[in-house]
Amino acid sequence: MSSEIRPAPWIDAAFIENQRRFSAEALARYQGQHIAWSWDGTQILAADADRRALDQKLREAGIDPLAVIHDFVDDPNLSCLG
Repeated sequence: MSSEIRPAPWIDAAFIENQRRFSAEALARYQGQHIAWSWDGTQILAADADRRALDQKLREAGIDPLAVIHDFVDDPNLSCLG
């Protein structure tokens, strides 16, 4: 096990602005899934309903799972109230 600690880069200052450019329709295809945003918020790099599977997809694509912004897109048809 490596004890090397890698500093995480800062999120791009325009991340929120770029992320907000995604329409509700564009995000709808990711409902109920974990997604990985690029640091600048201009693209979704991968998605999966399972967070570990998402990280595996990223690794297979040659992307370090620690070098993305993880998010979750709620399904508007489901309630978190129990």
